[in-house]
Amino acid sequence: MDEIDNGEIARLLSNLSGRTQLPDSIKSKPPTEFSAGDVGFEDNSWLARVVEVQGWLWLDDPLSKDETESAIATKLFIQLAPDTEELLFNVSGGVVRMTEQGVDALEGRLARADERSSRFIEALEDDESRSSASAIWEQEWDEQEVREPPNIKAKVDALPIVEFVGHAREGELDLNPPYQREYIWSNPDSQKLIESILRGIPLPSIILATVADDDKLQIVDGKQRLTSILRFVGAHPSAIAFAVEKDDLELFQRSFRKFAKKYALTPDDVRKHYLPFKTRNYEKTDPLRALSGKFYDEIREVQIPIGGKPVAVRKLFDSNSSPYRIPILRYEDTAVRDIHQVFRIYNQQGVKLNAEEIRNAVYNHLKIVQLMLFIGGDRADPLMAEYAVEAGVDPSFAYSVIADMGFSIARFRRTKVLLWMVAALLHPTGTAGSYRAPSTASHIDSFLEAIDKKLPRLRTTQVLTELARDLVDAIELHAEADRAWHPRFRSKRESGTKWEELGAVASLAACFVLVMLGKQDRLLGGVDDVRAVTKEKKGPDSTQNKTQWGHISDSLLTILETVGVTPEEMRTAMDERYGTSAVDGLVALRTLAADA
Repeated sequence: MDEIDNGEIARLLSNLSGRTQLPDSIKSKPPTEFSAGDVGFEDNSWLARVVEVQGWLWLDDPLSKDETESAIATKLFIQLAPDTEELLFNVSGGVVRMTEQGVDALEGRLARADERSSRFIEALEDDESRSSASAIWEQEWDEQEVREPPNIKAKVDALPIVEFVGHAREGELDLNPPYQREYIWSNPDSQKLIESILRGIPLPSIILATVADDDKLQIVDGKQRLTSILRFVGAHPSAIAFAVEKDDLELFQRSFRKFAKKYALTPDDVRKHYLPFKTRNYEKTDPLRALSGKFYDEIREVQIPIGGKPVAVRKLFDSNSSPYRIPILRYEDTAVRDIHQVFRIYNQQGVKLNAEEIRNAVYNHLKIVQLMLFIGGDRADPLMAEYAVEAGVDPSFAYSVIADMGFSIARFRRTKVLLWMVAALLHPTGTAGSYRAPSTASHIDSFLEAIDKKLPRLRTTQVLTELARDLVDAIELHAEADRAWHPRFRSKRESGTKWEELGAVASLAACFVLVMLGKQDRLLGGVDDVRAVTKEKKGPDSTQNKTQWGHISDSLLTILETVGVTPEEMRTAMDERYGTSAVDGLVALRTLAADA
């Protein structure tokens, strides 16, 4: 094997040693600063330096300098690359030496730690509170890393705006694929975009895709921009449908101002139906002054300077020969899963989507993800789970229950809680004797990956319909037994009105198990007893994975034991109904609560 250059590892370790202000959840001592020259690879000093800065590395299992170097290395690399089959280090003459794969694993973790610790320190220097900066740092570690992009066919082009408008009018644009978040731009945001076009300022590329067996163009990246443009020119399909419904399309297209006045439209109406918005007001000396506060139909013929020449506004938006074009990247005849992966890659650049939004993109082709979106209300469209609706599943009351618990539809948070709960019950975190405590994001993703590749039963509509019924009934049982959940269990603030995720996952999982066993009456008849035990299950202050798993496992199993349900009953029922069970792992992970 060629000699490995470890200089980058030494530099990163040195960087981390100089950051002695640590996030709230780090229990290890702050490191003592050292230089890159103090890191040696011909002895075990590099490993000792890793132990010193380990607080920044987000390790579940702490490294102890009292252990042998071999034991430290084993514990370290199991956490850095738990699924690899490659040899990451060897021991020769008492010295731990990394293989090339080991160097890659450690360097990758150190690089992420360097970036995230740097942002944490910057936040403190910008007067961000320690608790807020700590929460952001922890959230970054909980998000999955981007995988390599798929090898797919793509081409680059630049289109006039009128071509996008034509696609929209012909119904050839899918403006709201299920993996995309809702339209969230405010009118000022949209006005700034239109102003950029009016001034001839180039826009970033819009990413389009045609999915295999579907001729529609999906908006992979650029939904907010394209929606704003279509709204401005009065070409959004929802706006056209609204005007047709009023039987007044001619007035809508001729003068939206008169249309809005005639039907006494409110700001809510405008946003709900993606109706046109006005330009912003410009200063007297601004070349765009004549366009101030006007709708598109009022300024189509106004001349504005573009590239030193006067151009009618309508030529920018309505002409194939427009001097203004929007760059596009178009993926053609691509598998659905690959498009979701492309979405994930683009949205982990720049301002990131959260783990839930990315997961919804990558795994949206799975029926179970669509079902969770529907049951939770993040996408309350019956077409998301048409088979369940036809079987009589009605989650409308469940929507209000989840809303009352404090989980909004923003950023797919409801879907996260439901998937977390189902994954905790059905997807083991390891095998007997080696159960792990993975992050929430990685565990849910692993569960969905298993369904995609190894659990065909959880892809069938028959089993998913049963799952839908159990979920809806569990959510309704949770509400009916409201007094069973002590305020200390719902939230560390003990307000009793809104839930934190850990308590919600544990209690909903308990209700799910009781519904599955047909023993709902056990909970309803034992409300006071359950309230007494949940009083003692206050959520942990630490957000480390082990602590969270310990709290969820212990709370869930304690609630069920209180009403007379054993782990054996749980395991048997889940295996029979869903073909998988994580009960043994929950029992093993329960011990972590005692160690917290």
